[in-house]
Amino acid sequence: MNGQQAETPRDHADSGNDQHALIFAHSQVSDPEWPEIFDTLCARMLRHQIEVFRPQNIVLEDEEREIRFLDSAKYIAEIHIRALTHSNGYENHPHPPIPYDPHLNAVRIIKETEEIYNLDIVLMPNGFKDRVRATPGLAVFDMDSTLIQQEVIDELARAVGKYDEVAAITSRAMKGELDFQESLTARVALLEGVPITIWEQLKRGTVTFTPGARELTRCLRKLGWKTAVLSGGFMPLATWVKEKLGLDYAYANVLLTSEDGTKLTGKLDPRAPVVHAARKRELLLQLAAENGIPMENTLAVGDGSNDLLMMKAAGLGMAFNAKPSVQEAAPTKLNRRSLLDIMFLLGVTEVEVWKILAHGNRCTCGVGGECGCEGAVGVMPVGWTYEVEVEGGD
Repeated sequence: MNGQQAETPRDHADSGNDQHALIFAHSQVSDPEWPEIFDTLCARMLRHQIEVFRPQNIVLEDEEREIRFLDSAKYIAEIHIRALTHSNGYENHPHPPIPYDPHLNAVRIIKETEEIYNLDIVLMPNGFKDRVRATPGLAVFDMDSTLIQQEVIDELARAVGKYDEVAAITSRAMKGELDFQESLTARVALLEGVPITIWEQLKRGTVTFTPGARELTRCLRKLGWKTAVLSGGFMPLATWVKEKLGLDYAYANVLLTSEDGTKLTGKLDPRAPVVHAARKRELLLQLAAENGIPMENTLAVGDGSNDLLMMKAAGLGMAFNAKPSVQEAAPTKLNRRSLLDIMFLLGVTEVEVWKILAHGNRCTCGVGGECGCEGAVGVMPVGWTYEVEVEGGD
């Protein structure tokens, strides 16, 4: 396996002291640099936790680490940090746990480490990886600028020569002069009279999937996850995205068409709920309940402020290539070219990803079966910027 364990911890102290982080390098890191990164991150994370919870008289004695690389090129590292603590206030508990701080991702110490070493650091919720490897979860995604690379309302407006008017409304919304529903209603009004053939036009020549979207959703599906697109965009494209990616559910806004069914009326269907931030959160909770999936086993990925409520409700909420203000407010964030990198957050290695993608495909190396060879995989996922050496065998 390509995962490399650099240090192995002793089996003692309370599990509540564990911190689990993933480190994504944006450029090649040399072997001598990695220990420096690990030392810096561990020291800063533990110092922050001790300062935050000093009133509980928790004293740090030492820390232990378990480290492995998840990819062959050593761009992605997983680190478990265990704080060994003591406190006079815990007579029967020689190693009192340091409480988990859900805001640690956003504090300056993480950002400084990221900036110094050109990294993305994702502090994971305690136990998330183990839970989802044991029991498949639910993954929900925003559509625009997340599963696809475009903002659909902008492309609709551009196609009918009304981009400037729509952009002006968007600007007012970003300044807080309009809420989401007001801005959506105003922008949709500009689409009055647009032929419904516009949807096919966008599908054929405009809308493109984000690199790694197909492979990520395929991996999740093969692992037994339920998947959904929850979009503040429109159902014709959300349904198409669902079909193309093999998702289980699609929810988006519904536009009214003319009586003869040939044109948009410029109005939202009043019978259909508007998919705003609160609705996305509601749908996440609903789908998890309907499928008997604990909220701790849910993943929510988006890029906009409209996605923050569902991100914060999920077991793991991820701002993917989001605006800076959204990254600051989100539970975690990741800036990568490929959505497939989200698989690493589930504790899956590069080799395991390739085996999942190869499962059931035709082998071309002569070994036969589901060997995991590149021929069986087919096309290497777009967006992975380093070469992958796929191991044969099970």
